[in-house]
Amino acid sequence: MVHFPPRKMESESAAGEEDHVVSGRNRRVMTSSALVWLSELCERVTYYGILANMADYVTSPCFPERYHLPWVVTWVFTSFAYALTFFGGWLADTVGNRFWTILVSMWIYLVGTALLVASSSLCGSSPDGRVSGLYFAGLTLVAIGTGGSKSNLGLFGAQQYKTSGGDIKVKLRRFFHWYYWCINLGATIGVVGVPYLQTHVSLLSGYVATCVFVVLSTTVFVSGRIGNFYNQENSTHEIRSKIVAGLLDPNRKTQRRNPQGRLWSSTIPKEVWKLMQIFATLIPYYAIYSQTRTTYLFQSQRLRMPVGSEATYFSAINSLTILLMIPLMVCFVYPRLTIKKVQLTPLTIMGVGILLSTLSVLSAEVVEVVRRQLVHSGQFFEQTVVGNRTLRAADLSIAVQIPQFALSGISEVLTLAVGYYFAYTEAPPGYEGTIMGAYLLMWGLGSGLNLLLTEIVNAICVSVSGAACFPLELNDGHVEYFFLTLAGLLMATFGIFWYLERHYVYRSEGTAQTQEAEIPLLEGRDSSGTAYGTTGHTENPHT
Repeated sequence: MVHFPPRKMESESAAGEEDHVVSGRNRRVMTSSALVWLSELCERVTYYGILANMADYVTSPCFPERYHLPWVVTWVFTSFAYALTFFGGWLADTVGNRFWTILVSMWIYLVGTALLVASSSLCGSSPDGRVSGLYFAGLTLVAIGTGGSKSNLGLFGAQQYKTSGGDIKVKLRRFFHWYYWCINLGATIGVVGVPYLQTHVSLLSGYVATCVFVVLSTTVFVSGRIGNFYNQENSTHEIRSKIVAGLLDPNRKTQRRNPQGRLWSSTIPKEVWKLMQIFATLIPYYAIYSQTRTTYLFQSQRLRMPVGSEATYFSAINSLTILLMIPLMVCFVYPRLTIKKVQLTPLTIMGVGILLSTLSVLSAEVVEVVRRQLVHSGQFFEQTVVGNRTLRAADLSIAVQIPQFALSGISEVLTLAVGYYFAYTEAPPGYEGTIMGAYLLMWGLGSGLNLLLTEIVNAICVSVSGAACFPLELNDGHVEYFFLTLAGLLMATFGIFWYLERHYVYRSEGTAQTQEAEIPLLEGRDSSGTAYGTTGHTENPHT
């Protein structure tokens, strides 16, 4: 008589060992994700801490008057920093190891913040060439460091999920949303904490804090390698990715290996260009996004603020909105929509965010018209801001800016957080860094667009009325025309975005880099143009 129980016990033992391996692998992936999130959080404290004080610092007495154009300095810096993300992503894809690309970028970043510390230590009550020289040299290195780290850090974390098993796209959606949550937590700490130190302790202490947070970011990131929490990179595959040749010749056939090592041929550069066309329509969106750190703040300084507060504190409304929205979306909205079988593509969700961004800048336009009319009718008072500068502020509560900051924050959750997910999951294998860099490049081009639009709007205003619409002192201009120009341009490009979204064919399951089932909510369309159906599997959103 044959006895089967031993075989059953062997089967159960094998299943138990497999579950143990999967459980251990998932714990390792979650640990690596947490390290990437924390590293990004610390780096963003530094970046936004530097950005928050930039306008006030360059207009302080220790800088020559030729630098007293705060929005120009801010937009040039962000343009340069995010333009370099394309190079950083491409570099990691083609000739380097992603881990080392990030690490070297962090070292450059650290040297840059050290120069900012040196600059602030020399700042006195009169213009000093050493202060401006060290400051702009430091900003240049910080921009280079941002270019290498920003395009690769989130991507590095997402790549840890390739071996996690289960519904990877659901996990990736959650990863990128919490990644963006950490970005904004870091931004909140940076825009509130660093200016507070610089106002209530010393200018030097704020820049020392930014330097310390870069050290923390680097330490946290490296600890994952020391603790062996990261997957080993297949750098030989990345070195084979000759992206430059493909970009120069979009019709060139390329032979490369997929993550499993099988040789395949396809016109991958055409896929890259299709994604870049979509990203290009986001340039005006990023131009509006950058207003939250520039013109919105200048507007805040000319409204009635609570005693002892600073304009940068109120820009945190943008980040706080995001910090509240992301848990709501990840833990409640997305799972409920999945249960109800509501199918939305990533580009559709991003489109809703673009429309909300338009409402944000239109809200700012209305506030600016009302604010300036009050000032011109004599309903103003003298308000002291950072740097002991005195400005004419309208007798209107700064609370009127809440809608424009809140709308911008909600827009970011729908457009930027989902955009990270879209850029990663739609990138052809081996082009992940390049595509993520291209996505972030539009951020920089949006800041550059602001400079161009400012000059155009000012030139038109000078030719019509003899005065610039966007002067150094907002009370003497018509900044509302600049806001209207941004809104009009965004709506024009939204039409192109909508057309591309309607005709975009999402990567099929067989060629997707995750090679897993489609995400129930953020799915795409197959080659016939119809939306993918739900998988029938709903993962616990709290796990």
